[in-house]
Amino acid sequence: MKNKNIKVLLLIIAAVLLTLNLFQFNNNVSHNRLMDRLDLNLTSELYGLRLELERSSTPSILAVEQASKIAALSTYSTLGFDYGYTLETRIHDKYVQNEPFKEMDQIQELLLALLKDPANQELQQRLDLLLVK
Repeated sequence: MKNKNIKVLLLIIAAVLLTLNLFQFNNNVSHNRLMDRLDLNLTSELYGLRLELERSSTPSILAVEQASKIAALSTYSTLGFDYGYTLETRIHDKYVQNEPFKEMDQIQELLLALLKDPANQELQQRLDLLLVK
């Protein structure tokens, strides 16, 4: 009888542990999907900003909105894009001053390069120098 109770107890413990493992696995999969969507949205907004600036070298309200989305998404993204809030500030400043960006070809190239490697600090710094001009 005692041996049977131990087997039942071990079976219950194994079932509980299996259930907890499945629950944790499901949470990890959901989290990974969420992070993938955030990363995809960030690169999508970067691409949209690039297209908007290609349309006009003077930032529109749409460019400001996209830069704002990039800033918010960069906070939670796993891509390591730390330039989001500075980018938003640079775009907003040019919009308020109604000034066009100079050297748009280089800005376009850098935005395209950042789409491929968002964590590249050198590209972020070079873009910042161009956006300030």
